[in-house]
Amino acid sequence: MKAMFLGTGAADWSGPDENGEYRRLTSTLLDGTLLIDVTRSTLASIKDPSAVTDVFFTHSHDDHFDPEALRALAPCRVYAHESWADCIKGDGLNVIPLQIGVPVEAAGFTVTPMPSNHYSDRENETTLHYLIEKEGKRLLYATDGGWLTTRENQIVGDRKLDGVVFDATVGEGYSDDFQIFHHNSVDMIRLMRGALVKTGRLQASSPVFLTHLSRTLHDTQAVLERRIERPLIVCYDGMEAYL
Repeated sequence: MKAMFLGTGAADWSGPDENGEYRRLTSTLLDGTLLIDVTRSTLASIKDPSAVTDVFFTHSHDDHFDPEALRALAPCRVYAHESWADCIKGDGLNVIPLQIGVPVEAAGFTVTPMPSNHYSDRENETTLHYLIEKEGKRLLYATDGGWLTTRENQIVGDRKLDGVVFDATVGEGYSDDFQIFHHNSVDMIRLMRGALVKTGRLQASSPVFLTHLSRTLHDTQAVLERRIERPLIVCYDGMEAYL
């Protein structure tokens, strides 16, 4: 399983920061065919848009769901929680509503939707994380959202994970930021990783990818790479990883 991190930024990125660094809005492409979230900022980073057959949305915030960018990928299958899937319209879009805990087959992957601890401006929307499996490899894709929910813990059960992608909106030194109510801090990620390792669901050496980094709550990529210990990996735009 190959993951390409097309964009690794939170919603507050709209251009280069004072250090000249830039992160596109968070989006991840798996094996060139399965895309998680899409906006215009990441659309141009897809080398072969015609190869994308399936698009999964975590939630409807406009830094993850851009209808214009999605329509540029048509024809394709589109997946979102049933609480808002009927809002997705467009020629060539085959919209498939998702239910919590009910896996779907897509582009050779088995994808299980799980509820995340996030929020939406749409009334009654359920936001999602995903458990993604292919050819014996298993990835927990957990952004956006703070912590892992009890229901997620139940769905993962005792299954072994080969890697985790975590929402890392809040950087070190900002753990009292209000966004920890619906996003993770790096310290929160360390705690969750420790619990997954202790319960035997994640090997101590397995990669933990940090994405969705806030522009105002993190240092430069170079500083983060020096400061944050492995196996935590601070993602950057265009980074590729294999499980």
